[in-house]
Amino acid sequence: MRASVRAAHISGLDENLSPHVIDDRVDLGSLTVPTLVVVGRHDVVCGVRWAEELHLLIPGSELLILENSGHFGHLEEPEAFSQAVTRFVSAVNSPAS
Repeated sequence: MRASVRAAHISGLDENLSPHVIDDRVDLGSLTVPTLVVVGRHDVVCGVRWAEELHLLIPGSELLILENSGHFGHLEEPEAFSQAVTRFVSAVNSPAS
């Protein structure tokens, strides 16, 4: 699977052909939507360190770490992933929310 997945950083370039830095962390504290942050324990693209930071910066967010996954938790642990997303969406849409 790794050989078939190709990724690239997408960003605008400045006059020196260097990528623009995109950092929206300062705005995360103003989010008011329910947020579930999902990460695989072995994700080398957007790892646990980044998920924990998102979780800390987004008020009221929930954090799910899929212990046996990398970057594709929805494929690597589909049952745990779908159960967590279903529970989260159901809780958000319940009359008690």
